[in-house]
Amino acid sequence: MIDRRTVLKWLTAGGGWAVLGGPVLTGCRLDVASSTRLAEYYARFREPQAEARPFTRWWWNGNRVTQAEVVRELQLMHAAGFGGVEINPIAMHDAIADPGGVPLAWLSDAWNAVLKTAVDEADRLGMITERIVGSGWPFGGPFLAPEDTIQGLELSTESVTGPRTIRRTFPPVDGEHHQLRQLVLYPEPVTDVTAGINLLNQVQPDGAVRIRVPRGPHRLCAVTWRNRFRDVLYGAPGADGPVLDHFNRAAVEQYLDRMAGTLGPVLGGTLGDGIRAMFCDSIELKGANWTTDLPAVFTERRGYALVPYLPLVLAPDDDAFAEPLRDTVRRVRYDLSRTLAELFMERFLVPFHEWCHEHGVLSRYQAYGYPWLYTDLLDGYLVPDIPEGDQWLYNPGWIQRVPLDQIRYAIWNKYASSGGHLKGRRIISTEAMTNTRGVFEVSLAYLKQAADINVVTGINHHVVHGFNYSPPEAGYPGWIRFGTYFSEHNPWWPYVRHWTDYIARLSQAFQDATPRAQIALLGPTPDVWAAHGLERTAFNLTPWYLHELWQALNHHGYLADYVNATVLQGATFEDGQLVYGPMRYQALLVANAVSLEPATARAIQDLAAAGGTVVFIGALPDRAPGLQNAAARDGATRAAIQATLALATATQAAEPPQDNLVGWAGRMMQRIGVAPAVSISNPDPKLYFTHRVQGQRDLYFFANLDRTRPIAFEARFPTGRKIPWRWDPETGDRTVWPYGDHRAELALELEPLESLLLAFEPGDEPAPEPPAVPTARPSQPITGPWQVTFQPVAGAPFERTLPVLIDLARAGDPALRTFGGTAVYRTTFEVTGALPTTLDLGAVHEIADVTLNGQHVGVRWWGRTSFDITGVVQPGTNDLVVTVPTLLYNDARTRTDDPLIAFFINRRNRPDEPVPAGLVGPVRLM
Repeated sequence: MIDRRTVLKWLTAGGGWAVLGGPVLTGCRLDVASSTRLAEYYARFREPQAEARPFTRWWWNGNRVTQAEVVRELQLMHAAGFGGVEINPIAMHDAIADPGGVPLAWLSDAWNAVLKTAVDEADRLGMITERIVGSGWPFGGPFLAPEDTIQGLELSTESVTGPRTIRRTFPPVDGEHHQLRQLVLYPEPVTDVTAGINLLNQVQPDGAVRIRVPRGPHRLCAVTWRNRFRDVLYGAPGADGPVLDHFNRAAVEQYLDRMAGTLGPVLGGTLGDGIRAMFCDSIELKGANWTTDLPAVFTERRGYALVPYLPLVLAPDDDAFAEPLRDTVRRVRYDLSRTLAELFMERFLVPFHEWCHEHGVLSRYQAYGYPWLYTDLLDGYLVPDIPEGDQWLYNPGWIQRVPLDQIRYAIWNKYASSGGHLKGRRIISTEAMTNTRGVFEVSLAYLKQAADINVVTGINHHVVHGFNYSPPEAGYPGWIRFGTYFSEHNPWWPYVRHWTDYIARLSQAFQDATPRAQIALLGPTPDVWAAHGLERTAFNLTPWYLHELWQALNHHGYLADYVNATVLQGATFEDGQLVYGPMRYQALLVANAVSLEPATARAIQDLAAAGGTVVFIGALPDRAPGLQNAAARDGATRAAIQATLALATATQAAEPPQDNLVGWAGRMMQRIGVAPAVSISNPDPKLYFTHRVQGQRDLYFFANLDRTRPIAFEARFPTGRKIPWRWDPETGDRTVWPYGDHRAELALELEPLESLLLAFEPGDEPAPEPPAVPTARPSQPITGPWQVTFQPVAGAPFERTLPVLIDLARAGDPALRTFGGTAVYRTTFEVTGALPTTLDLGAVHEIADVTLNGQHVGVRWWGRTSFDITGVVQPGTNDLVVTVPTLLYNDARTRTDDPLIAFFINRRNRPDEPVPAGLVGPVRLM
């Protein structure tokens, strides 16, 4: 049975990485205690704990759940290698017209009974249970009082030319949920905040107003307030309804306490008696930029009144404003953004985190959102116990210069891992495999590719998106809300354990290790807030290279984290390093930051004075953000930056060229002389790595993320005389890696989608003999004919005889062309003369499970499909069986009469063409 209180203490005490205790040693010989610890780490790698195994986001569709079915589904997930679940009540998909079952209201006695059954069964199975707060996202519910719901201001503008009289109608000034707050007519161009004519007192009770426009061009600005304007996205019964005001601490705490007061007794006294962590999904509060006391708080913190500037700062651009008003508006917009971010932290995020601890659970949190980011993104990731990023499949996102087969992976994961590294968090998770545009097209090989890039970004736990609660009577495709099709109906489901074991071992190794990074990256968040407010797209793309730079550095053997003003102002600087929490960085790269708070600029000056390397890329900071005491604060920032540049450790560099960021990054690292974590002979845009440390053991993980091309390179490691071992995440085995006189210099080659985990540790193990050069021998084709049994995902099995192997998607037979399911190929072949040692199946879509002469040979779920058949192949006649689960897309695309399948097929952003399917070959013996 899992002791969740012990897990909570383990994760939160002392930063959490030294889970097996003890000091970090130096030198190359291990004492007995250190050797024991390293052995324990490896034992955990072989048999990963539940917390390292991937979890599923378990959608309780429509809350139409029963105790018996949650038990059945938990057993399915456990058998498939998942270590836990995030219970996530969600609205039933609209395309499911008559799902059956009984919808249970969230937190009702009946719903709570099902939750208790799920928690108890998960505990019996050794699985971990987590829960989303509420249902859908963001927090909300039908029980909220109007004053506790989301609030926001909207600006509408109109260009009018006088002299003329116009009539307009707006929401009434005293409307209950929608009010006109300001109506101002400005001459254009707008030169001063006081230049406008206040028309609010001319508005009639019904919102009508007659406006006399003076001669010339004018800008009419109407600021309206509203509440209760957004409902929970996909809220399940009992937790649907209006969204909570996240800037109202009392409302937030009341909401949370309502849930804890109901569920705590059900689970045994407190939430922590049954749940490890409470989860907050992405902060999608579109339009929320107000709370009742915001004007008073703004004046207290910023030193002036906000309201007169609202018709200007809410404008999406500043083109209508003349200087110096344009600069003033940007400074006020920064102040508003900063104030909103502070209130969000103080009134929502920190209370949520503290509430979790009060009730014995961890906080798991996604700091990003849409369309705004409600904190400096890194600030949001410095708070939770488990910072969580995000990944999408078939949705590449904003980074277009380094595409990775339509996988979105970079920004949120890197900020989550940066925050986790800086705060010493042991677990850094991601919402993995999020997918609404290729639900039936994801292979296990694609899952591996996506998981490998997550590991490289610093993620060490996966919460997959997702597993849909769907009773057997729902059939195929069952109930689907979102996500990659993790379902018992998926033909690869019987093989998903290969992937869950693989990523669990990697996660265990990196949960039990301390991260390393050489470079700290600082972006221009104050400038983004001043120009665009909290808008996330501007943050993501300003400057263009900011969120691609870590990748360019990675290709050269460097690891980087993102830092911000909070980190710099809270850091210490010693031995030429930026030190914050457990992290130590050798260089700070400042990306096109024009505005810095004086305290941040002075911190950068202190870093350079302590011998730390500072590089200002592009523009130099020469001003402070914000309106109050602007001239004096500008001067303070400017003076600190000039003093920094006077030091030998600081420099300015031109912005990188858009067509060669990787080359620029390599030259920059040579220029500043920072040593890499590993020297890579030929940087490749598809070769990634990461590095972590377990005491005296160094873990290096490399991944070739190219699907078709091998990558060869020489790697030099700063590991001295340590012995390199290969740890195999697929099997848990380890072997000494072949090495020469220089143990730290290895020639490596990775096949397409291959990864390699190397562990360097003290020891005297001899290098293994190099593998024998295979004797050249002619290959023998296996041509068939093939007897094939087809088991479709739905329907009766059928058989065909194939004279030759073909791509089923291109077959003339419509039953084959539209097939989705499992195909079992059988044939015999004769062997005369020397026995072959290898069976190569050629192209297989998507998994190959081989049995030869009644003996199971193995499974290939990614990469090449070659099998060692030594000792299994025999002289004379041999019986070969190849089981091939296919993807479901070719079947799904034909089911136009199924509204749910049609919904997801129609969301695809690619040409509607069949995907390759089956055993294609050529099949050869070698």
